[in-house]
Amino acid sequence: MSRSIILILLTNIIISVVIVVSSHSWFSIWIGLELNTLSVLPLLCGQFTPRGVESTVKYFLVQAFSAAMILNVGLVQLWLCSSWSVNCPLNDFSSVVITLSLCLKLGLFPCHYWFPDVLQGLNFLQGLLLSTWQKVAPFIILVSVCNVISINILTILGCLSVLIGGWGGLNQSQIRKIMAFSSISHLGWISSVLSYSVYISCVMFVVYIVLSSAAFLINNEASLYNLSSLGRLMSCNSVVGLVLILIILSLGGLPPLTGFLNKFVALECLLSNNLLVPCSVLIVGSLLSLFFYLRISFNSILCLFPHHSMMIFSWRSISSFSNNVSFYTILLSSLSSVSILGLVLMPVSWCYY
Repeated sequence: MSRSIILILLTNIIISVVIVVSSHSWFSIWIGLELNTLSVLPLLCGQFTPRGVESTVKYFLVQAFSAAMILNVGLVQLWLCSSWSVNCPLNDFSSVVITLSLCLKLGLFPCHYWFPDVLQGLNFLQGLLLSTWQKVAPFIILVSVCNVISINILTILGCLSVLIGGWGGLNQSQIRKIMAFSSISHLGWISSVLSYSVYISCVMFVVYIVLSSAAFLINNEASLYNLSSLGRLMSCNSVVGLVLILIILSLGGLPPLTGFLNKFVALECLLSNNLLVPCSVLIVGSLLSLFFYLRISFNSILCLFPHHSMMIFSWRSISSFSNNVSFYTILLSSLSSVSILGLVLMPVSWCYY
């Protein structure tokens, strides 16, 4: 695929998200979502591998079905309220349908099954696109309707997503599937807080995008596709290994790294609303997620991790990471720095108070 076509598709993806963000009508939101889906599909199957085409078809079916659910909600609102406006109150049926459709787009429980399988069939850059930028438009819609949908349902689905994300990643050996379950867990934290504080939820979402971008980019740069490929990372390039460990621990939420900001602010918000049971569920799910984060960190440190004799390790890509200076490495270095700053960013969250 030529660079000009890629540039046009990326421009359409950005424009479609801007349409969704600036829309107050269900019809224009549906148009933006469909434009976004049709623009991202050629990027997902650009290499035209059987596994990539399969993941692209699955992603298209999921996104088309969820967009159709949103359009049906808009038609019901037009029938009842004679208006396409998003601000019109939703009945119980429309509230449940719009919540499930957005959960399907975001990959939240109980509509999360497609996300790990789709992400496993793509490379890290395509997975980065699906895990970060493609979540922006559904998240903005969820922010717009959080005042008219059931708070209890959204909180329960968020807590269950944290549990499923932590439990599902325990038995995984593929880095992309681990990142997929990590995304499910983080979006569960964000959704649990959204009904009680939109500002805190947006801060958590931005932190999640930064952390996930750094993790995906460094895995792509070092070609780390499974846990066994992490064993000789420190011996090949200690800087890459150390940065990866810090980013993964930051995703796990260990203080004083940046990922601790998400969990600290979320628990503070929920405890201020006397939600002790959801806080307990979120903490348990976070401990489950922390197990496979620590497993990635330990495998990165071990220099004598058992390898199969036929395993091919990408020495050249790892060794060249610190030697070539380009926009790609500068972007990765910036994201890694923000991921490690940690509690320095804590005053940003306290502006809410």
